[in-house]
Amino acid sequence: MSKPSMPSVTGSPSTTPAQIPAVGNKQPPIAGVVATLVNSPNPVVAGVGEVLQVVLAAAVMPPAVKPILVQHGSRVMALGRKRMSALNGRNAMIYLKSKFGLLSAARPVIMDASFIGKEDEFVEVDMDAWEELVPQIAKLNLYVEA
Repeated sequence: MSKPSMPSVTGSPSTTPAQIPAVGNKQPPIAGVVATLVNSPNPVVAGVGEVLQVVLAAAVMPPAVKPILVQHGSRVMALGRKRMSALNGRNAMIYLKSKFGLLSAARPVIMDASFIGKEDEFVEVDMDAWEELVPQIAKLNLYVEA
């Protein structure tokens, strides 16, 4: 008695190895393994490979572009993430102070931020690292030091 053969996969895979997003100039090291799984004659293995392709593609996508919410007192303003990331830390602070009428504040203006994934936790912002932090900022609070 012979073993029943596995049904073959018909059609071509929906995603080829070239469609797995590259990180920098390289394909992710697992891309070759996933491509092998997708092209497997075993439909279960091919299905697992396709699921892994989707997960890999989602993992390298940037977060959705949402505005940064800035609050001072009871006033809240939405500012563009692209605009804010084009500024260095010093210019970003001047821009924010101008938006809220704080350019001539007699006391220092302090900024703290919450980050994507931890929107309820605010920490003080290192303005020298502004450009690195902007993509992950969810909300900013401005307050005049007492």
